[in-house]
Amino acid sequence: MDVKTMNKAIPVLAIAVLTATTLQAQETQRGVKLGIKASPNIAWIHSDTKELKSDGVRLGFSFGLLTDFRLGNNNYALSTGLLLNITGGNQRSDQFDFDQDISGITVRRSVEAMTFKRKLQFVELPVLIKLRTNEIGYMTYFGQLGFGSAYNINAKGDRYTMDSITGEMSRESDANISDQTAIFRASLIVGAGAEYNIAGNTSILFGVNYNHGFTDAFNSKGKLFEVEGNNKVETHGKLSFVELALGVYF
Repeated sequence: MDVKTMNKAIPVLAIAVLTATTLQAQETQRGVKLGIKASPNIAWIHSDTKELKSDGVRLGFSFGLLTDFRLGNNNYALSTGLLLNITGGNQRSDQFDFDQDISGITVRRSVEAMTFKRKLQFVELPVLIKLRTNEIGYMTYFGQLGFGSAYNINAKGDRYTMDSITGEMSRESDANISDQTAIFRASLIVGAGAEYNIAGNTSILFGVNYNHGFTDAFNSKGKLFEVEGNNKVETHGKLSFVELALGVYF
């Protein structure tokens, strides 16, 4: 994570800590359960552009604050939090041809195969309904379903530029692609896991979550490559990931 990303993330996490402190003081009266989570994830981008294909997964990481609001009794809860998701995905394109319009003249161009490695970071606010069993021994099992609202704070990846005269392609690795990335990401979240009670209100959380993006990861400025003239080869795709949820409730 670079310095610029940290500068964006620190205020968000600071607000989360202040919120956690306030909620912790009200925990007994309101049935609020607080925790922290650190989760490795495997992410990928499902391409919606015919010239682009998914090209494997990318390892990432998520961490942040968890908050469960009890609904009626201990078997139901509204689960939310504030998370920093470090994700991404790899894509590739095969060789293809396209027509380039230069000053009213149509030029047929051939584009060689390209690969794209994308690193995307989001601040996410999930809202889920959690169904929990009664405690069995020291274990409580749960399932959860809901939605995630995430906002992009950093985006880097491969950027290609074609020379409009020669047709040669140049590549810039780890370039800033925030201008091509959609700022908002909505997702469906499904998960299951268990909590192991250590003592009192303290328990260890472990589980698996599937976070399925259903909005475009790229905006209208997302292009397969940049070139003068008429380039209508846009980039579209949806970001999803599976995470191993590890955390502690206090």
